This record gives sequence, C-alpha cells and structure tokens, in this order.
Amino acid sequence: MDSFLSIALQRKPLQLVRQQAHLSDDPSKPHSRYSAISILGSSGAGEHTTDSTLGEVENANVHPAQPNQEAPMRHMSLFDLIAFGVGCTIGSGVFVLAGVAAHNYAGPSSSLSYLIAGIVATLSAFPYAELSAAFPMDGSTYSYAYVTLGEVWAVISAMCQTLEYGVTSAAVARSWGSKFVDYLSESSSQNGEAGSESSGWEEVLEPGKILNPMAAVIALFCTLILLCGVQESKCATNVVSSMKVLLISFMIVGGFLLASNIIPQTDPTNPRPAKFSNWNPFIPPEFGIRGISEASSVLFFAFLGFDQICNLSGEAKNPVMDVPRAVVSTLLIDAVIYMLAALSLTAMMPFTDISTVSGFPRAFGANGWIWAEKLTALGEIVTLPLVVMTSIQSQTRLFFAISKDKLLPKFFSKLSFTSPPFLRCISSKKDSIGNLTANLQFSGAAIIILALLVPFQYLDDFISAGALFLFSVTDCCLLTLRYKCPSESFLGTVEEIDDRSIFSVDVVRRELSLGRLLILLNVFSFASGMCFVYITREALKYTFASFFSLLTFGVAMYMSFYCKEAEATRFALEADGYGTGRRRFRTPIVPYLPALGIFANWFMIANIGWVGIVMLTGYLAMGVIFYGTCCAGKSLVSSDLTLKGLGPAMRNGNLHEALLLDEDNQQRMN
Repeated sequence: MDSFLSIALQRKPLQLVRQQAHLSDDPSKPHSRYSAISILGSSGAGEHTTDSTLGEVENANVHPAQPNQEAPMRHMSLFDLIAFGVGCTIGSGVFVLAGVAAHNYAGPSSSLSYLIAGIVATLSAFPYAELSAAFPMDGSTYSYAYVTLGEVWAVISAMCQTLEYGVTSAAVARSWGSKFVDYLSESSSQNGEAGSESSGWEEVLEPGKILNPMAAVIALFCTLILLCGVQESKCATNVVSSMKVLLISFMIVGGFLLASNIIPQTDPTNPRPAKFSNWNPFIPPEFGIRGISEASSVLFFAFLGFDQICNLSGEAKNPVMDVPRAVVSTLLIDAVIYMLAALSLTAMMPFTDISTVSGFPRAFGANGWIWAEKLTALGEIVTLPLVVMTSIQSQTRLFFAISKDKLLPKFFSKLSFTSPPFLRCISSKKDSIGNLTANLQFSGAAIIILALLVPFQYLDDFISAGALFLFSVTDCCLLTLRYKCPSESFLGTVEEIDDRSIFSVDVVRRELSLGRLLILLNVFSFASGMCFVYITREALKYTFASFFSLLTFGVAMYMSFYCKEAEATRFALEADGYGTGRRRFRTPIVPYLPALGIFANWFMIANIGWVGIVMLTGYLAMGVIFYGTCCAGKSLVSSDLTLKGLGPAMRNGNLHEALLLDEDNQQRMN
C-alpha cells in the first residue's frame, strides 16, 4: 500500500516541468518549440537568453520545422486564444439555454441567472489563469495536478478532462445532428413538399433512434479540418468564431429593435408581441428568487469550455501573459453576450410563449421577421460545429501531454509536418508548426463512433459532475501551490510514506497538513450541498446545510491564519524576471476565493443528482484501478533517467530549495 502511494503521489520534478514547458533549453535537444518562435531570444547557436525577450514574442515568426522538434511550435496570439475560447463556450448557451431558462425557470430575470452563473464560473477561472501563468505547458489541470498533487490526481484530472473534451464533443455533434434534421424537415414543410417525398431521407437521417449519422458526419468533417494543418484549423476557428459573435450580436440588436417599435409594423391587424413591457414583472412571482437560483445552476454549464484555453498554453506565443488574459476575456465576453441575449429574447415575446428548443428563431418568426428566423436557424447550424472541432483539438493536446509523461503510448505525441495522404489533394504544403496527426486520427475516430452510436440523454449529469469535480481539483492545485511546496507529498512528506503508513495513529495526530485541510474543505462543501438537496424537512435542511457551510468557511479561515503562504510560488519564472519586477496574473483573495469555488462546485454536484455522482465515482474508480495495475511506476517521472542529476531538493524537497539549486543543477546536467 505504501509503495503504491509513494508512486501515485509522486510529483513531477521542477526541472522536468521546465524542460516540458521549454522555459529553458536542453542543449542535448537544441530544437525546442521555442527555437522556431523565439521566446528565449534569437541569439546564435548555443546561446540562450531568458530575460526580457519573453515579452517580445508577439513579433516572432515561424521558421521551418526542426528535425529534433518534439512539440508543436508556439503560434497562437492573444486573439487566437480568445477566438478559441469563445468558440468553445458560446453555443447552446444562447441558442437553447436562453429559452429554457426564460420559459422554465426565471422569465426576464434569467439575465440575472446568467450573471450569477458567470460569477460562479469566475471562481474557478481565476485559479486556471494563475496556474496557466505558473505552468505554461500543455495539459491544463492534468499538468497542474501532476506538479502540485501527485501522479494519481493527474490521471483522475485527465479522466474528467476527457469527459469535458472528447465525450462532450460527441454529445454536441449529436445535438447538431438533431438540429440539422429538424432544419431540413422545417425547410421541406415550408417549401410545400409532400411527406412522402421527404420520408426517404428522414428514415436515414432521423436522430430519434440510437444511430445518428449526421453526428458522425460533422465529427468527421471537424476532424478532417484539424488534419489539414494547424494553421488551417486556426484560421477556421477564428473565422467561424467571429461569425458566431456577429450572428448573436444581430440577434440581440434585432430583438431590441423589435421591442422598441423603431421599425414600423408591416401588418397593423396582427400586432407584434415584442415590447419592453414583457419585462414586467422582471422577476415573475411564480418563479421568484428560487427560480433565479435554479436557472443559474443550469446556465453555469453555458460557461464550460474556458479551461480549454489553458490546454493550449503549450502553443501560445506568450503563454504567461496571454493565456490568463484570454481566460478572463472569454468569460467577460460570454457574460455580456449571455445577459444581453436573455434580455433581448424576453423582450421579443412573453416568457411563457418562448420556445425551449429554438428560442430566437421562433421569436423572430412570431414577430413577422421570417427572414431573420431562417437566418438565425441557419447560423446555429453553421456555427455550432465549432464547439465540436475545438473540443477534439483540446482532447488531442491532453493526450499529447500525457504521452510526453509516458502514461500513454508514444504515438500520441508524434508530430507530422505534412497532411495525411488522403488529404494531400486539399493541402500538400509543409506544416512548419507540427501537427499531431496520429493523435488526431485516433481521437477523431473515437469521437465519431461515440457520436454515431451513443445517446447522451442519460449521460448529461455524468459529464456535468465530471467538469465540476475537475474545477474543484484545479482550485486545490492553486491552494497547494500557494500554501505548500508542490514537491511535498499530498498527505505527508516522502519520509513519512517510507517509514510508516500515512494513515497510522501517529501521523494522524500530527498537526493538520494542507492535504487534510483540502480534504475537509471538499467534504464539508459536498455535505452542505447534499443536506440542502436531500433533507426534506425545511428546518433540518437549512440547519445542517448552514452548519457545514460554516465548517467550510472555518477551514478556509484556518488556512488563511495558520498556513504560511509559500514565498516561492513564482516557479521557474524567477529566471525570466517575473520574480524581480515583472508581473504575472495572481488570483485575488486567496484562500477564500478558491475555497468558495470548491464550495460552489460541490454544491452544484449535489444538485445534479445521485445518478450522475454514482456514475462519476465508478468511472474514476475504474480509472484509478487501471492506473494502479497498468501504469503505476512506468511514467517518465518514475524512471531513473528523469531523476538522474537532480538533487534531493528537486525530488523530495520544497519548491524554494529547488529554485535555489536550479542553476547549479542545470549546469551539472549540461
């Protein structure tokens, strides 16, 4: 047991993190992802600078691919990252959830629900922003957990990320397939086609059965775009994301114009339902404050996807500055668009008449703008596949990061600089950045099969629970980084694990470690949510929920007053000037803000329902068992080669000692 724990809780050494993030070049492998895009300086061979050139990366150019290149070159600007983030997040949050929230939960006050949901999402977004600046590498939470919590937590995080990226992309593809067939059916009926004429293709494309052919088609199409090349897929993302923002802006402005009666009515005998008086009452009495709260728990998932930006930190030109900015900017753009869309939709017609399937198109149709109804319906069909494509791209970058740590086969990290043979007729030019072709082919094929065969109406809660659990892990990563050195083990020091069980009476009687405080923080948060959801008697419900909420706050206060904040949380950026005047993003109000994020995440998990919780528990348990039997002890961190030349401070000590010895160890390894 102790031997397994010593392996499962081992952390990635600082020097290995620096090499994978390419904050320093390994002379034995001179062609890093920074050698083509100069983030460490453009000096001559054998010379490497690590100072102010980091901030000048925006002016870098892509050079030809290098023979020793092991990772895609850094090529994404701040605009590219924001476009990617907007493409990941904005979709069903406007086209579907806006109508659902207004009709079923909150009426016009659904705009407030979007605001609350955005604030809750920000609680986890800030930790993502800081961690992406501290560890500018591929993998997002997987990488953060590997450095701060241990290898087994990295595996658990990767499993949750796979739910959020790969499985969600298949679910969105099936949703698109359903919408596409509905659009064709409505177009056929409006054109006066007979039912017998359309029954043939409806039998083939009808997504009501288990098979969903159009879902597989759109997943295949998105995979082919990604296989064409990194530059091509980036261009497609930027274009479609811009189109999506323009389309939604038109929908918002059009709704306000209709409600203001600036545009005269074409048929005075049939008055339009659009008017600003539809906002009165703003909070319908049948919903009240509880409706706003329930709607916010549903609308929270409209913000999912911002964390995928951090998964591309390894390809950002200036990850330390641009990735945090992109995360925050994406959430701000999303919140503004969502709130305005909710106000516009509820102004176009009474909330009781809003469609829960196709809110904006039906609202435009009810107001006599048939052309706008068709435009918005078509726009949704055209822009929604972007969510599928960005999710597939994020899944491949996650597999790439895991493969570099030797927890997945090597072909997941194999780079290709030409298009696959079956795409050479479309794009035959050399790719100077490097594409994960084999990885994309595997991930794309798996997602196509999922989209074709698996109905997701029973898996929504499962996926949502996984995403919320992932956010809580990220919050714990930040607290571990701020208050405890990442190279210490999760429930005690390495020496404690070697000498006796970490669960022995002697160890438990020691002063509470940060690891145990994090366990209490998560347990109390979950207990509060479960009491609120499953206790039927009102007095007991609020008593126990409040009691565990106070315990959660008490743990956060204990951390604030009695856990000394680590002084060396600047990580490897000390060498790049970030410890001596240069500023990077830091989460405010720590530990209270991450603790509040943990509380909100677990509270929403409790509201998801026991089915989703049980499914997630079983899924993660199977993953840990598979890791323990097939992967434990075989990672790059476990190999003697990785630890060769690294002193005890690098392996077992704290981060501050590792930083102090970093220069000496670097010279010794050279």
